[in-house]
Amino acid sequence: MPDPSEPPWLRDLELTVGSYDAVAVAAQQWLEQHAAHADAVVVRRVELVDAAVSTRRGLLEDGATQMREIRQWAVDRGEAYLHARAERVLGVLLRRAGESTASLEHAVAAVNVLPAETHPTVLADHLVCLGDALALSGSIDEALEEYLRAEQLARACDHDELYLLALNNRTYTLYEDARLDEAVLLADELVAATLEVTGELPLHTLDTAASIYAAAGRLEEAERLFAMVEFTDDVAPEDASETLLSLARVRRQRGDLDGARQTLARVAAVCEGQHLGAVEIRALSEWAELSAATGDYQRAFEQYKQYHERLLAQRVVEQEARARMMQAIFQTSQARAESERFREMSYRDPLTKLRNRRYVDEHLSELIDTQLAEGRSLAVAFIDLDLFKRINDTCSHEAGDEVLRRVAAVLDGATRHAAGGFSARMGGEEFLVALPDHDRASAEERLEDLRRAVEDIDWDGTTCGLPVTVSIGCATAPDDGVERLLLLGAADRRLYAAKDAGRNRVVSLR
Repeated sequence: MPDPSEPPWLRDLELTVGSYDAVAVAAQQWLEQHAAHADAVVVRRVELVDAAVSTRRGLLEDGATQMREIRQWAVDRGEAYLHARAERVLGVLLRRAGESTASLEHAVAAVNVLPAETHPTVLADHLVCLGDALALSGSIDEALEEYLRAEQLARACDHDELYLLALNNRTYTLYEDARLDEAVLLADELVAATLEVTGELPLHTLDTAASIYAAAGRLEEAERLFAMVEFTDDVAPEDASETLLSLARVRRQRGDLDGARQTLARVAAVCEGQHLGAVEIRALSEWAELSAATGDYQRAFEQYKQYHERLLAQRVVEQEARARMMQAIFQTSQARAESERFREMSYRDPLTKLRNRRYVDEHLSELIDTQLAEGRSLAVAFIDLDLFKRINDTCSHEAGDEVLRRVAAVLDGATRHAAGGFSARMGGEEFLVALPDHDRASAEERLEDLRRAVEDIDWDGTTCGLPVTVSIGCATAPDDGVERLLLLGAADRRLYAAKDAGRNRVVSLR
């Protein structure tokens, strides 16, 4: 009888997928040989990997249906790990389809559902996925924070591949956010770290660094990176064509028009018969740029025209495929109910379980309007941990995370029973509380109680003897304004006043 045990490659395969064809073959061969005898959860895990690979090979509807069925199977049986992994792959699929909200919902669920005893490398993998979804939704600072958490976990576990992936994605997110100076510095670090660990640059790392160097005017350096690529049979056609297209762009920008033309011809050769329509369309745009650079404006015009025609046609095809995929994921009422639950989870900070910045941005204005329409007051306060970096540097980031969780519990206790009130983690060590029906005096009293509660916690076993205190800045409506930004601005100024006055205090009037 075939060995029904968990494949030794399964955990590594779940964390990082390299050659998709090789993964598909390994998964399908194992299923053929062992599915009838292996543990059902292990079979589902392998099937989930196979479904993820199917979507990368263009079988979106089939892969999405299989992912949804596996997720439901895990939910029905209380298999939390498999459930979390299914949420993760669904989040990735939806992100690739451009569905930012749905992707974020599943990415948050993938972190929140993951069992506490799961290995830290798996959590790091899920945090990278969450960072990607946050970046797509425009929550850049939160995305950078999740990537950094993933890097720290991966380094602590000596998982170089995950560490470099998280660093790569953090670097590219800075570039996408037009923070070029920061991106260049991190790109240098990324290249050095990757070469030190692996001796070579994977295509995604190379593309990240080269794109940043090109944007910064370091064109020769960008081209030198591309020269390091070896297009072996193991390189997926999609990855090879994307890299060659980037190289063609750099060569054109450097004035090497013959080199750019030859590289675009290689792009066409790689794409032939591979159904890489999106790359072929972008290649048409680059051909047009190249024609314009040579002074052949008539050909450039014709190529741009062809580019736009094909782009519109491709969008129709993608929209139809996306619609079928979304129907496959959410085709039952139970699945739609699950989606609503995950939408709620997307408003939660994974570490502290408080509300997050996204929730504040989308709901605070409504709360202000409701309170004022009924002639009632509202207090909003920013709360910042004093000298928090010392705890991370002196103890560990795990100790810092524990401090954040315990402070969050105090804040949650202070707002949980206030109708309409809430606590939120705004990012890093900064929090916000909203207290309906509190004027300046009552808010200051409640916040002073909160400040003392944090200070009075026994921190000795957590912070290496370092004290934990908070500074608080408070604003109230309607006294300080009737709009969200006015209130937050007043609270932020008073928070800094509390810091300037010596920290560990509440400032509500300035």
